[in-house]
Amino acid sequence: MSVDPFTSPGRWLVVTGSGAQHLLDSRDLDGPVTVTRVSGGGQPGPDLRFADLRRDGAALRVLAVEHRDPEWGLVAGIAVGADMYLTLEPLAVDATVTVRRTTPVRTITACPDAVRLTGEQVHHD
Repeated sequence: MSVDPFTSPGRWLVVTGSGAQHLLDSRDLDGPVTVTRVSGGGQPGPDLRFADLRRDGAALRVLAVEHRDPEWGLVAGIAVGADMYLTLEPLAVDATVTVRRTTPVRTITACPDAVRLTGEQVHHD
């Protein structure tokens, strides 16, 4: 499965090999795409650990989201089995952008509006 939140409106819960969960929100394609990284619920794969990152739990503006295709190189969107590359708003005062690379994506799930975040947990109402 693959999805490009810049061309597909919706909310997407992406779980990576480390157990990190990323909620991408692109319900309004005229507005910014955002991502919120949370820790609850995912289990790290073998030889992986979950790391705390700056501004975990906060919605961050996404400037680009890509994955590496073996044939084409970096391409737009997220794909199961591939690392996700997020280009984000600057998270440091002296930065132009922030780039984060995840471990391979395990699942991508479309999320209804009933999915919400509290602290570092994903809740399904």
